[in-house]
Amino acid sequence: MKFLYIQILKDVWKELISNKVNLFFMILSLVISLTALNTIYSLGYSAKEQILNALANVQFGKDAMLILAGGGKIIGLTTTRRDTLKLGDAKEIEKLDFVKLVSPISLGTSEVSYKGNAEMIRIEGVFPNYTIATNWYPKTGRFINKNDLKRLSKVCVVGFDIPKKFGIKDPIGKKIKIRSEYFEIIGILESKPTFGHFNRNERIFIPLTTAQRRLFNKDYIDAIKILFQPGTNIDLAKYKIRQILRKRHKLYGIEPDDFRIITPDMAIKFFTSASKILTIFLLTISLISLIISGVIIMNLMYANIEEKSPIIALRVALGATSQRIIIHYLVMSLIIAFISGLIGWILSLLILKTIAYFTPLKAYFSWLTFLFSLSFAILTTIVFSLIPSVKATQVEPSILLKSL
Repeated sequence: MKFLYIQILKDVWKELISNKVNLFFMILSLVISLTALNTIYSLGYSAKEQILNALANVQFGKDAMLILAGGGKIIGLTTTRRDTLKLGDAKEIEKLDFVKLVSPISLGTSEVSYKGNAEMIRIEGVFPNYTIATNWYPKTGRFINKNDLKRLSKVCVVGFDIPKKFGIKDPIGKKIKIRSEYFEIIGILESKPTFGHFNRNERIFIPLTTAQRRLFNKDYIDAIKILFQPGTNIDLAKYKIRQILRKRHKLYGIEPDDFRIITPDMAIKFFTSASKILTIFLLTISLISLIISGVIIMNLMYANIEEKSPIIALRVALGATSQRIIIHYLVMSLIIAFISGLIGWILSLLILKTIAYFTPLKAYFSWLTFLFSLSFAILTTIVFSLIPSVKATQVEPSILLKSL
């Protein structure tokens, strides 16, 4: 039995290399589809991992929550007023026994200039505990402190990319102009992963009191970052915080919330939903192309069987059974699938490495993905080689006489 299988493999290999053009196009058709399949799946997974890592890097894990001013969707235009979220709300939430830390934030976009170079930059007014709330600390210099809040100091801590963006050498102690006010740079934050519309490393942070009274001229805040004690039930915490805010904002009955409570699960779902839809769409296209590859293989197998019909007739004349002939061509399809799967995976890794070199996405390797794509290759080749294989069993020995 062992000798029989070895002989089948030898016969299959001889037949494959006897028509290198057919072999090349069968492998090529599968390789293109499998490379696309592997690459798209890996990029989708890599994008998701990047989002999860970015959220973890800004302390937005399972024990965190974000409250945004204005009702409506998580991200986008609000459907209610945005001026009802106040510092008093943050202080009230801070009294809850399961709350570890509350960090209010005032947001705005202003013109920032330095020696004639001007850009529109996102400005955030924050408390000193912002570094703990977001796990984001100065690389050089210091962060905002209580004295800065009390004195409405015109100081700022800049994102990692700001000095380069404005061409500021030795930034600590230098002054940049925000609107019509000059702010002294007291610190530079460490670099953080970025996703979404705004580059996190191109932000400027100032004392919240300074932001409200000197810059934005408003008495409300735009967001509250909350950290909970370990083991807090997030759903229960969300319910209690929502009740507090609705009561303080005098919202009753069916009146909509004028705030948005965002949990880590909601943030992950939002940021991954768009990429997931795109990934599914592209994977569907790849699977369709894989079916097209199967049709190409089927036609090439038909051509190969037509070319080898005298040899098949000779095998039949010498006593080869239909099962033996079918096994012969199914083994051929398996060899093509394995070769194509290996080449497709190697090519997809090279493409991913190239993409990772030019973008923040990382190349992702998974044996599960490899086996998944290889299984599809095997299934495709077997399904589309089965009909030509059965056709090969119908070759009459009389064909051998015509070929002589």
